[in-house]
Amino acid sequence: MVGKGVSSMGENDMLKGGFEIAFSDDAAEAYVILHDASGEYTKESIAQCLKDLEVTTGLDDKMIDTLLSERVTEKKYLVAASQKPVDGKDGWFEFLFDTDIDTRPKILKDGSVDYSAYGNVPAVEMDQQLVVYHPATQSRDGVNLHGETLVAVKGKELARLKGRGFYVSEDGLGYFAKEDGRAAFDGDRLVVENELLIDGDASYSTGDVNFINDIHIRGNVLSGVVITSKKGMIIVDGYVESCELYAAKDIVLKNGMQGNGKGKIVAGGSVSGKFFEQVSIQSGGDVCANAIMNCTVEARDDITVSGRFGVIIGGALHAGRCISATIIGNMAEVRTQIFAGSEENLLAKLIDIEKQQEQLEEELKKIVTGIGQLEALMKKTEKEEWKQQKRLLIRGKLEKEAQINEKIRCKQEVMDQMSRADAARVTVQKMMYPGTRININGVKKAIQDEIFNVQIVSKGSVIEILQ
Repeated sequence: MVGKGVSSMGENDMLKGGFEIAFSDDAAEAYVILHDASGEYTKESIAQCLKDLEVTTGLDDKMIDTLLSERVTEKKYLVAASQKPVDGKDGWFEFLFDTDIDTRPKILKDGSVDYSAYGNVPAVEMDQQLVVYHPATQSRDGVNLHGETLVAVKGKELARLKGRGFYVSEDGLGYFAKEDGRAAFDGDRLVVENELLIDGDASYSTGDVNFINDIHIRGNVLSGVVITSKKGMIIVDGYVESCELYAAKDIVLKNGMQGNGKGKIVAGGSVSGKFFEQVSIQSGGDVCANAIMNCTVEARDDITVSGRFGVIIGGALHAGRCISATIIGNMAEVRTQIFAGSEENLLAKLIDIEKQQEQLEEELKKIVTGIGQLEALMKKTEKEEWKQQKRLLIRGKLEKEAQINEKIRCKQEVMDQMSRADAARVTVQKMMYPGTRININGVKKAIQDEIFNVQIVSKGSVIEILQ
């Protein structure tokens, strides 16, 4: 029987020797196969055949002795094996915290949103190890059966992680938190940010909470408390009563808020929670919930009330773009005001801002001209009154430049507002009840009859209800 990769020995030589030499597919191993157990062959004859086939390394003398002793026919005896190359492995980072945190709320089977899954971010303590760097492993070249070098691939080292809030051990292999906080890895940056964690309720016993970064309250927020995050977000795991919450970024209530007419939320980012009742909400992004009842809501972008019973009842809700709910109003025809888009004449506002900007730019040109004239005079004669006048003009120049930049910012905000207003609409998945007042970009309509599964838009000065 002839195996794969059989040597190029002539047939007479094989028959005469009573054996053959075969190679593995990758020519990394050589085998001797006996065809005649009583054949006249020796260790020297087998070694000579291997030498004739240029097998010069990796010989296994013990295996040759074994085959001569056993003389089992048609068995493959591995008599030579090359030293295969061992590739090095690239260096890699082992993260000791979960780097793949999905903070998006989960959509449940009934279409409602589970906000309890939001905000579960890795919390770390000072000097806690965050990352282990495993250096690249060494490669080892191999040698084939003919004594030729087989070059192995070398492993590559990785650059140190960038970021803040951590320190690295002297050997460069360990990354540790500088302080208590939150750990995150985004792209190639490791960041540890200090977070204020209240492991219980925020109440009169804790007093008002004012912190520069994120605030995470694992309990409830009781009536009368004011929670403020100057630069971060607020996450509350429990229930929220009639208190005030202020955050530069998002505010996330994993349950809901019963404000009793005194609750207030102001967020630079989005606001989300299971329900809001008798709460005043101002959001610099979206407002998302499963129910909003008797609230005053202002959202820069969208208001979304989801779920099979996702309902808006009572109050006044104003979204810069879209409002979407399963049900709006109720059978008692409670007055519910829905505003989408903008009631302002945004085009006239934009034109007015542009005029103000042009006027400021003209005034700036005059100041710059005056500074130039003064500098020309001061080259000839330096007078103290001219120096004083130049200082006043430079101060005026800086003020005008700041005012112009503010007008540019306001103009961009109006243009963004116009873009949102163009997309303004109200969507109802199930039912909208009488008692609901619709206002889209200043065009108003009172709902007189129950309507089902509609989208409401404004076209010119007319409200259109699209089925």
